[in-house]
Amino acid sequence: MNHLLVYMHPSKDSFNGSLLKAYAGTLKNQGHQVEVRSLYEMDFQPLLSREEYKDSFKGVYKEDVITEHRFFLWADAITFLFPLWWGSFPAAGKGYLDRVLSYGVAYGLDGEKPIPLLTGKKAAIICTTGAPSEEYDASGMHQTMNRLFDEAIFRFCGLEPAFHEYFGGVLICKDHEREKMIERVKELAGSWIHGS
Repeated sequence: MNHLLVYMHPSKDSFNGSLLKAYAGTLKNQGHQVEVRSLYEMDFQPLLSREEYKDSFKGVYKEDVITEHRFFLWADAITFLFPLWWGSFPAAGKGYLDRVLSYGVAYGLDGEKPIPLLTGKKAAIICTTGAPSEEYDASGMHQTMNRLFDEAIFRFCGLEPAFHEYFGGVLICKDHEREKMIERVKELAGSWIHGS
């Protein structure tokens, strides 16, 4: 399978970076093709301008966006890996999706009815939080994030949700707990089967 990993953390020298390395490494070891798009390293411009927004409805896109379109079209599976900040994913990631999930590539319109164009692909999220997962479960935050991604992003574009994995308390947990999280990420990578 072709795997696109969209990494939304400013540093690879972080626990998120360790999760990315373990996930990508396991996929590669199993023979999958992997492409990592590290938004902060790329210095991807996240602001969708008025001109670019209008041009997208004419099928006209900026070169940096065309590059990302190619990765989305190439991928069989797309995983978004990010920390939860202020109740959502980082602004760099939101801006990336604003620009890259373009009309004519990710979706079309039949009048006002959206037409998903990225069908036949799967999508997943791997998310870290500072607070323990139990707190986010109790508050409904995990369910809110799942609904945001599954309904407003994935299914809107035709992507089939595969899994949502949350790692809580990453700022205060012990090293052995982090090791368990890294092993869990490897298990998730191992759950992808070629051609499925």
